[in-house]
Amino acid sequence: MKHIMILLLFPLLTWSQSYLGHVGNYPIHLDIDLYPNNDDASTGEIDGYYFYDSKLISIPISGIYTNNTILLIDGYHYFADSENDADEVFNLKKDGDSLTGTLKLNEDIYNVVLTKTEEDPLEDFRNPKLTFVRDSVTNYQNKQLVWFHEKYSKTEMFRLGNGFTKAQQDTFNPLLEYLHLENAIDIMDCNSWFEIDFTIHLVNNNFISFSKQYSVFCGGAHPSYGTIGYTYDLKTLKQVKDLDTLYPDIDFFKLLKDKYYDATDEHQEECEIFTEPSHWNNKTWNLTPKGVLLIPNYPYAMSPCEEDYFLPYTDITKD
Repeated sequence: MKHIMILLLFPLLTWSQSYLGHVGNYPIHLDIDLYPNNDDASTGEIDGYYFYDSKLISIPISGIYTNNTILLIDGYHYFADSENDADEVFNLKKDGDSLTGTLKLNEDIYNVVLTKTEEDPLEDFRNPKLTFVRDSVTNYQNKQLVWFHEKYSKTEMFRLGNGFTKAQQDTFNPLLEYLHLENAIDIMDCNSWFEIDFTIHLVNNNFISFSKQYSVFCGGAHPSYGTIGYTYDLKTLKQVKDLDTLYPDIDFFKLLKDKYYDATDEHQEECEIFTEPSHWNNKTWNLTPKGVLLIPNYPYAMSPCEEDYFLPYTDITKD
């Protein structure tokens, strides 16, 4: 029997390491991923983040290493001349489990002393410290939305308050708290540009419907922005994810096309808003007191095509 050996060639794997210590007198955590060069593992590129323990907001860093010497700057991308324009520059030496050196922060220079740790800076240290602080109350007739902000990220989000039943609060407030925590973590992971706003569209005895508008840039080629709709059924105690659940016999694409299609509109033509039904398959939607807001769905590169359209309940329910 012949034995055949197949040799697979893989690039050298990335490896990661976390450190804790001080910049000057300020405690920090630092986490880096190292990418060895294929032809020389003693050199390579680095990216990662660090945060001050008092603020917990990640600052992106990138750089290079040669043997035990590490150069890091603030930002997502390192280039050969990046150091000259950087606001923050780490010059570090690796000695066993320690990193020592300096951080040049604008015109100031601080000593850096860091030690290897098996603790995950985010899951073990940062995230358990996130705290929600109560702010204000918004009244919707006999129902209250209670607003909170997260202490470190300053993100805002509401919970169900007085006027909602205990079952409604017990069902939906954990979902709202999880969403709030998720938003806080996202903003703290990407502090370069991450904006979140909420719009309350409807609060009544049957539903609460709201949307999240986000705008984010975390080092990619282009910013990302969009809208996510949420609707909670206060009767069934479930989130309504599909508008067809509420209106199973309604052809929303036909209603929208009949109401809004304009063959002379260049924006509609370019985006194929009312000529390509698939853009409405995963539509974003929200209930309002007078009707439904709907937004078509597009690939990332075509997100400027995503505009909202309104259908009054009279158009939806008429025979």
